[in-house]
Amino acid sequence: MPVTLRRLQPGEETAFLKSVRVPFLDPNTGSAEDDAADQPRAARLETERMWVAEDRGQFVGNGGVRTMDLTVPASPGRACPIVRMGGVTAVGIHPTHRRRGLLTQMMSRMLDDCRERGEPLAGLIASESIIYGRFGFGLASDSAEYRIDSSRSAFKANPAPRDIRLIDHFEAAKILPTLFDTARTARAGEPNRTPEFWEEVLADKPTDRHGASGLFFAATEDGYVGYRAKRDADILRGERAEVVVEEVAAADPGVQAALWRFVLDLDLIGHVTFRRRPLDEPVRWRLADPRQLQTKAVYDRLHLRILDVPGALTARGYSTEAQLTIDVLPDDTAGEDPAIGAWSLEAGPHGAHCARAKATAPADICLSVTTLGSLYLGGASATTLAAAGLVEELTPGSIATANRLFAAAPAPSTVTGF
Repeated sequence: MPVTLRRLQPGEETAFLKSVRVPFLDPNTGSAEDDAADQPRAARLETERMWVAEDRGQFVGNGGVRTMDLTVPASPGRACPIVRMGGVTAVGIHPTHRRRGLLTQMMSRMLDDCRERGEPLAGLIASESIIYGRFGFGLASDSAEYRIDSSRSAFKANPAPRDIRLIDHFEAAKILPTLFDTARTARAGEPNRTPEFWEEVLADKPTDRHGASGLFFAATEDGYVGYRAKRDADILRGERAEVVVEEVAAADPGVQAALWRFVLDLDLIGHVTFRRRPLDEPVRWRLADPRQLQTKAVYDRLHLRILDVPGALTARGYSTEAQLTIDVLPDDTAGEDPAIGAWSLEAGPHGAHCARAKATAPADICLSVTTLGSLYLGGASATTLAAAGLVEELTPGSIATANRLFAAAPAPSTVTGF
């Protein structure tokens, strides 16, 4: 009997989440705790955008899309534009049904759904990054994890004093969403957060703490920091606690520095780890001894799939005037893809125009739709991608033109998971 691929139906949300758990090695045991954890998540699913693979009445694969948006690079002096994005999530095939083409079929349907809804971008955060390049997703942003000994964290000059206060979760629910929405427009690569997202964060379930304390929140009028303390230090014996900073959000670099300083100056602490930070973290240059900021890890974060080339390229900002004809090649998947072909881009600080290139117009650069996803946010330069064999220069000087057009400062960063 063939496996059926179909949309999820109302009333099947809990079964869907049980299916999602299997490929991620976290099966629902049937316990009251597991069922309680799945109930609020089931209520938040966009059922009409979820797909399942079904075999003899059982779900053996799953995937879905969240209706989202994303900040993209801005023109000089402007806030980052916000572009609609289909957030691909909960993708997995059960081990009993791998290598049957189910993932390819499911991804094709999800991307078609994004196109039909007018979303020029699809994005995902990959559990296995090797999987999604063949579907046209390119690595668009990286994150870093930093660690520093608070006793060696002196700044060259302390930031201007700020009125920072601790807030409880009730107050956090009122003010953090607005502070986050303001902060995210200062940097490309950040998805939006729904009320349901904030509800889950602020619930701060013990399973999300990984042995650390509950979340502390400290806020100013212009930003906030969320952090935890590791519980394995015996403070009464003189041991120092480790602090894990989950998030620092502020549009102003001075406010960000003040929030870093707040955490680094906490009493009774030793090392501080900052998670999901941008690669161009400015605090390194504030330190009296920059070497003390240790990079624990650099890892891929957001992967982007360009679905509508004119829609995506005209939505973002540009810092320089230039023209570029881009020949976009297909990925490894079969089927029609409207992103494929030659595109003429005319862009500058005041806007952009993108349309199909005339048949007589020679292309300047050639790249795959996957590589276009990597170039789009400015996280990788055309020079770097060309050195990796992913961009071909057809017109002399066009790589330098692409560098100027797609450059983004600050670098893209993605904190929000989905």
